[in-house]
Amino acid sequence: MRVLIHNSDSPHNRGDRAILAGNIELARRRWPGAEIVSLSQYPDRDAEWFGIRFLPISPYSTGIGDLFLLLRAARTADVVLWGGGEILKDYTNKLGLVYWLLKFLLVRLVNRHVVGAFQGIGPTSATISKRLIRATVDLTEVFIVRDEESRDKLLSWGVRTPVISSFDPAVVGTVTTPDADVLARLERTTGLTADRLDGSIGIGVRRWFHYKRSGWIPFRFIPKALRRSQTESDDLVTYRAALAELVDTVVERWDADVVFYPMHMEASEGDAAFAREVIAAMRHGDRTFVVEADEFSPAEYAGLMSRSRLFIASRLHSAIVATIAGVPATVLYYVDKGRLFFEQIGQQRYARPIEDALTPTFVADVVASLEDLDEHRGRVVTDLATGVARMTDALHADFARGTERSA
Repeated sequence: MRVLIHNSDSPHNRGDRAILAGNIELARRRWPGAEIVSLSQYPDRDAEWFGIRFLPISPYSTGIGDLFLLLRAARTADVVLWGGGEILKDYTNKLGLVYWLLKFLLVRLVNRHVVGAFQGIGPTSATISKRLIRATVDLTEVFIVRDEESRDKLLSWGVRTPVISSFDPAVVGTVTTPDADVLARLERTTGLTADRLDGSIGIGVRRWFHYKRSGWIPFRFIPKALRRSQTESDDLVTYRAALAELVDTVVERWDADVVFYPMHMEASEGDAAFAREVIAAMRHGDRTFVVEADEFSPAEYAGLMSRSRLFIASRLHSAIVATIAGVPATVLYYVDKGRLFFEQIGQQRYARPIEDALTPTFVADVVASLEDLDEHRGRVVTDLATGVARMTDALHADFARGTERSA
């Protein structure tokens, strides 16, 4: 059995890595002994992390040579799994939808066994965007989504391909307890020692309120001079200051160090850079650390998070990784995927829209949620484990049902 996984931006995005790790585990359980191949411009590093072979190309490459390499691999595969997080939407840009349609038109020409693997359909407003998404999804044999609302969207837009509602595959990921080597790398790259890691407060932040929604051009391709003019909106300034005040308050309330866990490592997203901006605005910046060095596998990264007492997230997959690591978490969701995951895991009371960061009671409200999580830690951790086990069973069953034609 030969399986090609067309992943999303896992070479640079730790959240997409968690998704890829989950899809690999699902494929291994479904087809023991299968040859699994994916895409990365860091093939040696990722082969060591994931235990599969990688074609030396970026998942987002537009090069002709890379396209031929991809199509050759797709033609010889028994099934092509198109994984990703939330790549079909137009709230960030519309051009990406044209890219995916054209790319999978070509993939479908060389292999009719294409399966959408646990994607989320993001906020989409334009009629042309909905038509592009419908046309792209209809290129697949079956399309598995990670929530019921994504399925409802596709059906309302007239998709003919069977659509299966499931969960985010990142919950299938593994958590490796940090050993001496991982802890030594952590101390070397951040200055954070094992004793200060234990009981720290984890936080996964992303920049927001910084680009025009639903334009045509992806933010990463906007010239830097124009990008800078968009980055300092009043809402962004307020949001950053609110995060700085929140982290200062958390340090004082729990007398704990705070560890920033960046998820998107690409410069255009800049999670680590944004973390440093927040720290620069803090009173207790000396009690913070940023795990910026990109030398931890997904399982190792989850293991570092597992040593946290509590977790705050505006990056959804930092919350998901914290969840599988058994850490009570609260999320500031910027689109529905954050709200939906916390509803699925039964923790919806700890989810709030990111716009709350613009309100006067934001810090007090988040701290109250953290105090509630801490007070009921035993129950919360048990509920998280139960929810992850339930989702994992459903993911395996849904994957088997979605790939019946490719077995």
